Amino acid sequence: MRPYSPDRPRKRIRPEQWYPGELWKGFAVVVWRGARSVSRRFLASEWAIPLALLVLLGVAGGALWLLGPARTERATIAALHGLCAQRPSHSFWFGPYRLPFDARMTGLYSGALFTVVWLMLRARSASGAPRRAVILLLATGVVFLAVDGVNALALDLGLPTLYEPRNSLRYVTGAWTGVALGTVLRWVFVSTSWPPTWRTADPVVSARRDLPVLAVLLSGFGWLVRTGPVALYPAVAVVLVVAAVLTLALLAWPFVLLATGRLERLTRWSEALVPSVVSGGCALVVMGLTSSLRFVAEALVGLPPLS
Repeated sequence: MRPYSPDRPRKRIRPEQWYPGELWKGFAVVVWRGARSVSRRFLASEWAIPLALLVLLGVAGGALWLLGPARTERATIAALHGLCAQRPSHSFWFGPYRLPFDARMTGLYSGALFTVVWLMLRARSASGAPRRAVILLLATGVVFLAVDGVNALALDLGLPTLYEPRNSLRYVTGAWTGVALGTVLRWVFVSTSWPPTWRTADPVVSARRDLPVLAVLLSGFGWLVRTGPVALYPAVAVVLVVAAVLTLALLAWPFVLLATGRLERLTRWSEALVPSVVSGGCALVVMGLTSSLRFVAEALVGLPPLS
């Protein structure tokens, strides 16, 4: 047998001479390498986490859609039972089905959701403080929310009120405050995730570019929940659950980064995957604990359902 030499011509094997097992093995290797390359590029992109959340939202929405509005109502109300009073008289209805949040919390969490998503799409690295006029405008919404809440409480206590509480006002003041909350959550996310050299000094929210768009989006969503088409109930209920999970996860985000030693140290979106999973898990734990505690308290004390 002749020794191997680099200059020795190799015998070429024609494709028709390959064994079937070798064909399948080569095909599997090619597919695996391609999938690994695509997954690495996807995780390194800034769209990895939003697209993953969109897929999860679609899967959850599709599952609840197949279960039907009645089961969706029971599941979503139980999931958010610890985050809201869920008074039927203060809630929006889709035919016979009630949203899992009352009107004020519907506005608050939907406002936070739309604000975070829009600001992430519009200005991903802006971390500057808003202008004083914008801060004053957002703070006014918080004041109106407090006034509306105190006015509703006065009605429940049989005291004089400034005006008759209405679900439309509850939604408006909640959405207004939700925009302020979403702005803070988005600013905290950017400020605690990326190094200072990766952030810009642009205002986190603009009165001309952001607030009109958010006003249109929240007005449209408010019209949707007020008209209440039964066919869209599962989708709207799932959106509110996702809004609650996202809000709680962003509240836990800086603490998760601090605990994992990644505060202001993320340089790629793939590095945010683990903190995102941990923050989402914290949000689900909080939702589960608060709902369970309320169910247990209602069973032990025998509290009547709120009207």
